[in-house]
Amino acid sequence: MFLQSLLLFIFLYFFVRPIYLAFFYTHPPRLRISFFTPTSLGVEYDDVTLSSRDGVDLRGWYVHSRNGAAVLLLHGHSGNRLAVLHQAEALIRAGYGVLMMDLRAHGHSGGRLFARSELLVSDVLTAVAYLSNRSEVNQAGIGVYGVSDGGLFALHAAAKTVGIRAVAVDAPSPAVLADLPPAKNIWQRLMMYPLQRFYLHVVGWFSKQPPLPANRSILAKIAPRPIFFISTGRKMEQRMVHQFFEAAAGPKALWEIPEAHHAGGWQVYPDRYDHNLIHFFDGALVSTRDQEVEPAVFEPVRSVITAIDEETVYPVVGAATISLIWANVVALLLLPVAYLLLFVPYRWVWGVGVLERVISLNLLTLVGVVLVFGASIVVHEWIHAVAFVRIGGVAETAVRYGFSWKGMAPYAHCKAPMRAAAYRWAVLLPGLLLGVLPAVVGLAAGIWWLVMWGALMVVMAGGDTAVLIAMRHVPADALVLDHPKQAGCLIIDENNSK
Repeated sequence: MFLQSLLLFIFLYFFVRPIYLAFFYTHPPRLRISFFTPTSLGVEYDDVTLSSRDGVDLRGWYVHSRNGAAVLLLHGHSGNRLAVLHQAEALIRAGYGVLMMDLRAHGHSGGRLFARSELLVSDVLTAVAYLSNRSEVNQAGIGVYGVSDGGLFALHAAAKTVGIRAVAVDAPSPAVLADLPPAKNIWQRLMMYPLQRFYLHVVGWFSKQPPLPANRSILAKIAPRPIFFISTGRKMEQRMVHQFFEAAAGPKALWEIPEAHHAGGWQVYPDRYDHNLIHFFDGALVSTRDQEVEPAVFEPVRSVITAIDEETVYPVVGAATISLIWANVVALLLLPVAYLLLFVPYRWVWGVGVLERVISLNLLTLVGVVLVFGASIVVHEWIHAVAFVRIGGVAETAVRYGFSWKGMAPYAHCKAPMRAAAYRWAVLLPGLLLGVLPAVVGLAAGIWWLVMWGALMVVMAGGDTAVLIAMRHVPADALVLDHPKQAGCLIIDENNSK
């Protein structure tokens, strides 16, 4: 039975998991915009709807240029235009026109499938054409800034048109497997890269679109226009951005922020990030910088969110969130961890496998197990809610319960801010009380069903684990607000909160 369990794990991890991730990549969750517009910053804007080459509506906001130059901002996978709000605010302050677009199949834009393909690059070219037709924008004053997948599309679009005069990319994604740096160890060579190859093949199958050429093959075409590379993280991502930088012909610049998570440099060094980004575009784009540009009149906040059903307005200076796809990745990664730390020791100590016990159950008992698991999910969210009140110190009326049809799961959402330390405990407790503790007791006492239940609860808390990872740079005394749409929290400027 141990061999059967091992084969089942291999099948799930090396076959089912890549297919699952590829499906979620090509069918990203839509994060609608309901709590913010540029008017919250006190600036006028235009609602923009562009038509792609295949007739898909691409929606966004345009804030008019005051210096003759404009920058197109492209968010990453599973986000929307608000994901680049921090960068937009900095550019608007400096006088730049800003076009914030929802990528295809994201936010309020049309389209059902997403892929790293020419179709997405053509969407970027459509947005650039819109800027070039703006009367207040100099033809030599158009730049593009992209994050993650948005950075990938920005580079490929710049290689196709000289209308893009400068490109800044933060943690650009690889287009194909050839963009990844050479394998450094046996794990990467025999496990990671073959899995990535299979995953990209399935992405292509789901999207029904051919992949883009390798980034390194197109970067030289952008010269002599400048490229600003921003590298975050360490290890493979850092090495990959280094390769992109080396492949670019120049002029080029590289800023490394190894202590930041993927595309999170603006959260670690917000002021320096703004300065470097503005400095790059000031030197690269033809504008009216030699003339006096009046600063924007809106208040110095990063974004504004109004708590649902309440009048309180909270100034937001940052966010610690994670996309649904990465939350699911963390949950899936907990499967082998739970197997190695719980199932393997249980077999070694008690001489029989947990999965063998499960297989021997009759149908009626299995139905009961499923019902208990469903009830445990409800209890999981109830523990979140109790922790928000008891540890976070918020009023019971600030906690809202509901059911997400998109995620097919109940949820508990807190509408009032609390300290980051309390928020972390509220996030951690369900996995600790329902997962880790029962699993350890079951392992010590030889109660197989308790080990099984605990392992399932640990995996179910994968999204909570992902939030804790996203919050690793948030100070314990920071004021945070549970994000209304994404997994994670918003960081509140308590000095300006009302």
